[in-house]
Amino acid sequence: MFRYRLVIPSSSPSVSAQDEIVVSLNAEYKDQFVPLQFEGPAASIEVVHRAIVDARGYKKRELNLKAKLMPVDLVAAMSSAHMQPFQPQLIEGEDILSRRSPPNQSTEELTRSFGSQFAGWLVVDLPGPVQPSSYEWEILMTSLNETLFEWSFWRPKHESQEQAARALVGPLSEGLAHETMRLRHVYESRPVARRLVPPALTPEQAHEVASVFVEAFDTAGPGDDGAAALIVRLNEKLNALGLMSRRET
Repeated sequence: MFRYRLVIPSSSPSVSAQDEIVVSLNAEYKDQFVPLQFEGPAASIEVVHRAIVDARGYKKRELNLKAKLMPVDLVAAMSSAHMQPFQPQLIEGEDILSRRSPPNQSTEELTRSFGSQFAGWLVVDLPGPVQPSSYEWEILMTSLNETLFEWSFWRPKHESQEQAARALVGPLSEGLAHETMRLRHVYESRPVARRLVPPALTPEQAHEVASVFVEAFDTAGPGDDGAAALIVRLNEKLNALGLMSRRET
């Protein structure tokens, strides 16, 4: 449960000043959508309701109190100037703000997603370089950290790095064939020396590439520093495979 205590300000007409209202969300994760609940005298709840609808939620999105909200929405709303007269105090659920909802895809869906994503990186070159602290950097870090988060749920489904790599071989090979065709102009415009992989992989090559991704993701740390180091490690390991120099001529 995620709960805030509010105190009705003395300036509020037609209600008992100092009434306490509890606003709560029955959530386990910071990004979980659930109905907003109020506890307290009806008249005081109405005062709080009128104030909170003028606040903004996460990333400044408008709040629809008849719909469902996330704990991060409530944090943003309670931090707004509209709610400060109510002296909002978080009384339960601070730990929820450190927990994200698990991915809603199945293990098989995540496997296909990783295969497609990794293939796209191989074809258009791995993300980077970008200027740190730029808008592009923020987008890149958000994407990589999202992938690392999903990986943390997918990876325990496979007992070993070898098993995880084997699971990725098929989706990675299929994704590479699709992405090479879809992004053919990008791939072919890049000098051969800068291409990480040939447009098609043998099963053995696909296993080598999948193993690089598994090892790199398994050793990546959390946060932007870990995501940035992941890019460097993937580039180094894939270049070390030398698949382009081994291609058939």
